[in-house]
Amino acid sequence: MRTALQKHYLGLNKDFRYRGEEPGRLENFSDAVFALAITLLLISTTPPSNFQQIKRFVWDIIPFCLCIAPILLIWYQHFEFFFRYGLRNATVVFLNTLFLIIVLFYVYPLKFLTKFILIPIGYLFGQDEMVSELVEVVKGTDMSYLMIIYGVGASCIFAVLTFMYRNALKNADLLQLNEIERFDTQASVYANLLMGIIPFFSVLVAFLLRKQILGGMYAGIVYMLYFPVMFTFGHYSSKKRKKLLETLDEVNPESAD
Repeated sequence: MRTALQKHYLGLNKDFRYRGEEPGRLENFSDAVFALAITLLLISTTPPSNFQQIKRFVWDIIPFCLCIAPILLIWYQHFEFFFRYGLRNATVVFLNTLFLIIVLFYVYPLKFLTKFILIPIGYLFGQDEMVSELVEVVKGTDMSYLMIIYGVGASCIFAVLTFMYRNALKNADLLQLNEIERFDTQASVYANLLMGIIPFFSVLVAFLLRKQILGGMYAGIVYMLYFPVMFTFGHYSSKKRKKLLETLDEVNPESAD
């Protein structure tokens, strides 16, 4: 995936001069950790030994597929950072190590939460036994604590990405970032900050309502803020970026040709 994205610049910013086209050992090691995270989503502690366990394994494919989406989103954010800047200083190495630790921590709460979201579908497809086991394992008030664990992991992931982009902005002169590249870097700082604030807000809601049965549900509803918040930020950022490009074209008309 990394090679294909680099070769064809799929979904990448064409106005950015990419400085990390040759992946180093740090990126390769990170990809291995992401592969391990995806493996942990799928495998169980023991292989199925009867038909009932095979049915359960097949049912686990559904939450596995749903969990892949946020994992790939996080991987892409990680890939884009290193492809943009190619930074491998001590701060980035430390932040990347912390980032990978959090990703591995994030996997099991993500899978467990996804299974709970699919409980209504489980009843619909006759998975009553597995649904009953989940309901017995986690009581109503425990959902708030599950949302806290999940929210802390999600918030920390985007917090680390925020610091990584801040480090890139701090090294803007060393990286020879032009005005549009500085703007895009600053926008990435704000975008990841917003992505981390929403799960943090969910954690606060879950903590304040931890004694209530519906506390976990209210904390989950907070994640719906992603749609209006990120849409508004994206619209505002794109509008400001377009204006900056027009200004730069007026100042340097030769660069637009």
